[in-house]
Amino acid sequence: MNAKSNLLVVTIFLTTEINALSQPIITRQPTNQSVSLGANVSFRVTATSTNLLTPITYQWRREQVYLSAKTNFSLMLTNVQVVDAGGYDVIVTDTSGSVTSLVATLAVDPAFTKITSGPIVTDGGASSSCSWGDYDNDGWLDLFVPNDAGGKNFLYRNNGDGSFARITSGSIVNDLGFSAVGVWGDFDNDGFLDLFVSHFEGQKNSLYGNNGDGTFTRITSGIIVNDLVSANWGSDSCALGDYDNDGFLDLFVTNASPGSSQKNFLYHNNGDGTFTKITNSIAVTAFSNARGCAWGDYDNDGKLDLFVANAFFRTNFLFHKDGDGSFTRVLSGSIVNDSADSRGCVWGDFDNDGYLDLFIANGGRISTQNNFLYRNNGDGTFTKITNGIIVNDGGHSLGCAWGDYDNDGYLDLFVANAGGQKNFLYHNNGDGTFTKVTEGSLANDIGNSGAGCSWGDYDKDGFLDLFVANDSSSGANFLYRNNGNSNTWIKIKCVGTVSNRAAIGAKVRVKATIGGKTVWQLRQVSGGDGYSGGNELYPHFGLGDATNVDTVRIEWPSGTVQEFHDLAVRQFLTLTEPPRLSPGVMTNGTFQLSLKGGRGFEYGIDTSTNLLDWSRINLLSITNLDGTASFTDPDAPNYPLRFYRAAGQ
Repeated sequence: MNAKSNLLVVTIFLTTEINALSQPIITRQPTNQSVSLGANVSFRVTATSTNLLTPITYQWRREQVYLSAKTNFSLMLTNVQVVDAGGYDVIVTDTSGSVTSLVATLAVDPAFTKITSGPIVTDGGASSSCSWGDYDNDGWLDLFVPNDAGGKNFLYRNNGDGSFARITSGSIVNDLGFSAVGVWGDFDNDGFLDLFVSHFEGQKNSLYGNNGDGTFTRITSGIIVNDLVSANWGSDSCALGDYDNDGFLDLFVTNASPGSSQKNFLYHNNGDGTFTKITNSIAVTAFSNARGCAWGDYDNDGKLDLFVANAFFRTNFLFHKDGDGSFTRVLSGSIVNDSADSRGCVWGDFDNDGYLDLFIANGGRISTQNNFLYRNNGDGTFTKITNGIIVNDGGHSLGCAWGDYDNDGYLDLFVANAGGQKNFLYHNNGDGTFTKVTEGSLANDIGNSGAGCSWGDYDKDGFLDLFVANDSSSGANFLYRNNGNSNTWIKIKCVGTVSNRAAIGAKVRVKATIGGKTVWQLRQVSGGDGYSGGNELYPHFGLGDATNVDTVRIEWPSGTVQEFHDLAVRQFLTLTEPPRLSPGVMTNGTFQLSLKGGRGFEYGIDTSTNLLDWSRINLLSITNLDGTASFTDPDAPNYPLRFYRAAGQ
């Protein structure tokens, strides 16, 4: 009897174990996801059955409610909206029974919409960077995306309705090469943006002149497009800036090679359509392995300084622009003595103290490294920030871009990472610290960023949108449309006349009352931020709850300073630099004056004897490439005192 009882107990135990083993077993659970509006989401489960002849079926649920026709091992949701947020699980069934997966939570962040349709995000390519620029002057930002695997580059024209058309004709998109970075700038001051593209693999770099009709001509003569790097790598990045403030954009190009140090290139714009290669400046004689560069007037002396980011654990370079036209290499401070595998670099006044600070992206594709942030002390020195997530996040970081995406009056930061790592988005708390954003597609999409990321308000709603360039291993690039909020803003297009037409290097300051506090903000018009490419050329200011702008101050590269007061918020403002009259001279009894202004502009010349009553004596049209014109006043000798002014038409 006892033996039978023991046998019975054993039999029951074995039966229970067999039943448990015969149920489906989930070997991979669905995972939590956080995405932006419009994103496509995929949940997936894998399961096995002990009975190979038993089919497995699946039934997905949301908040324990069955989803019709969702009976595959994966669940695909397209164009997700806030109503799609919630908990998802799946019931896995075979003939022996059912088992339910763990619940995976879908969070949908409404701050941005991820764009998933259109060539701008469906074209495949080894995209390395990106640059916003309105090349056809229709008021809408277009986008250039270079590709670094020997294929064609991409140029997308903004249709003005939220969509883009891919341009397929012209050398600008049909030249084959290993393109790294493209930067927009008006080299000849004709009012239309030209494009410079740097190249890898020892290829010559490219310059495309804008014809003013939506097409481009590739420039084939001159040192700027016929220089070669004596290495197996090439020109990694480039940045535009008028370093001598003569009114014409100059160009700095970085060169790198994994096996040896290289000299970088600096080209001076001669103002006649040609460039001279500078060979005797410390900015180009210092050997390095440069991957990123950015111009910025960090000491507010009106002259552009230059930062160069070096890879392969070389210390970085900071060159100060001196008053005599030369550069001095800064040798003291952590900003030039820290070493890492540095790539992208970008200037931005994150603490609103009126001085440009510097962020450097480190790590690249070699190893996980922390990034660098240096706060400008306002006395020509910098303090390295060592606390906070923004410098302790460990990434394969390449590109970086400042932008006040929520319009609260403080610059936020996006960092593009390689190696299948999530990108970084840091929100500026307004007190010198940052919070890492963890919700939404910007912070959770996994790509393999080629390097580039850039902010630009492509739909003209006053809120910055973001483009991220990915390489071929991850396919499509990313475009995120900012859905905005109640905060106000102002955007300013600066048109240079005495300065370069694109106003690159101009410092724009805005004063407004935000949250009951008077706040000054600074933006410098940038001609490219090294590895990233370039944000839009129009300074953008978030204004929080401000109801008006107290002051807009423009410090032009020419030295001219303009101020405008009591301006409305939520507007796009175009401000043009005034012309400059040179002192007159008497030549053979004739009084002659010269004017420097914008190419293609007309100026009325007025005279007065008392600064109250003015009369027009001439109308000048500027046609010269150098933007100058001369005129005479035969009546000048008839007056003991005579004043002149030029008024733009």
